[in-house]
Amino acid sequence: MTTAVIVKANHGWPVDVTPITASGENGPKSRVSAGAEATFYVYDGQDLRIHEVQPHEIEAEKADGVSRAP
Repeated sequence: MTTAVIVKANHGWPVDVTPITASGENGPKSRVSAGAEATFYVYDGQDLRIHEVQPHEIEAEKADGVSRAP
């Protein structure tokens, strides 16, 4: 069975979505831009970690000069 999960980043901050396999391994992270929405699919015992990126995290990314977004 496959489940569709819609993530809407409505509150002015992006949202990171990381799939977690049934064995507990993290898959590649995706970032939903602020104001956007995206659909993710889970199946076979997979989970999703959904994290609203906070302003201080975005500032840290800019200071590092390295984007943590995919």
